[in-house]
Amino acid sequence: MKTTMRPFPYVSRFTFYVLLTIACCLQTTPAATVTGNLTDISIQALNTKIMFSPTTNVLITSSGLSAGPPKVIETTSGAFSILLEAGDYSVSLPLIPWRRPFGISVFTTNGTVNITNLLASPNTYTYTNYIAPLPLRVNTASVTAWSTNAATTLLGGTTTIPSAALVPGRVIILEAFGSISDPAANIPSVSLTLKLGSTTICSQSTPGTTANWHLRALVTVRSAGVSGSVAATMAFVQDTATPILFPFNSGFTTVNTTSSLAIDLKAAIDDFTGAENVICDQLIITLL
Repeated sequence: MKTTMRPFPYVSRFTFYVLLTIACCLQTTPAATVTGNLTDISIQALNTKIMFSPTTNVLITSSGLSAGPPKVIETTSGAFSILLEAGDYSVSLPLIPWRRPFGISVFTTNGTVNITNLLASPNTYTYTNYIAPLPLRVNTASVTAWSTNAATTLLGGTTTIPSAALVPGRVIILEAFGSISDPAANIPSVSLTLKLGSTTICSQSTPGTTANWHLRALVTVRSAGVSGSVAATMAFVQDTATPILFPFNSGFTTVNTTSSLAIDLKAAIDDFTGAENVICDQLIITLL
C-alpha cells in the first residue's frame, strides 16, 4: 500500500511575520532587576528572607496575565536582586515580623533599579529632640604661661577628640579671653600655637604689652583618613591704644584622623624680666 505524505500547511508571509513579532515580544518582555541592601540597627549586613507580594488584582501585561503568587528570596551579606514585572508590590521580612511591610512601585524597564528609588512612601528619620553639643573643654580656673618657661598650654587639662568625631564638615570652635603682663614695657613677642595631636594647624606671633586679649579660632575638617585635612583660622586681638590691624592667620594642614587627637592651645612670651606672662582667664572648646 502506497503512503502519501501530506504537505506542511501553508503559512502566509503576513502570518509568519505576525508570529515572529509575537515571539520577539514574548522574549523581550520588560522586567526590572530590583537590587538593594539590608542592614540591621547596628549597620551590619542583614542576612534574612525578603518577600515581594503583588497586589490581589490580576494584571494585564505584555506577556499575558500577571497572576503569580509572592516570591521569597534570601539576602547574601545583606544584598539581594530580583527580577520584577511592572506593578505595585508589598515587601516584607517574614523572619522579622515587628517590621511593617512597605510598598514599592516598579515601573516598566529592563534595567537595574535600586529599591530605594521605588519606595511608594519612603520613611526617613528626622531627629527632633535636638540637644546642643556639650563643650569639649571649659577652663574653670585661670592658666598662666610664664616667660621663663617654654610654650605652655592654656587649657586647664588634656582635651582629646575621638577619631570617629573627625569627619568632613565637623567644626571645632575655640574662644578664650585673658591678659598680658609686660612690667618693663619691653613689648615682648607673644606666640600662640593651635595643635591637633603633634601637628600645628595654626599659629600666630605678635608684639604684646600689658593689655587684655581675645582669641577665637575655627577649625573645619575638610577630609578624613590617614591623610585627612583641616582648615584652621585664628584671630588674636589686644585692647591696646594702637591695635594691630588684621590680626588673623589661616592654615591648611594634613592630619591623620584615624586615631583620637588631643587639641591644645599653647602660648609663649619673650623673657626680659622673668615676670612677663600670658594669662588665660576663660576658655571654651566646642565640637559641632
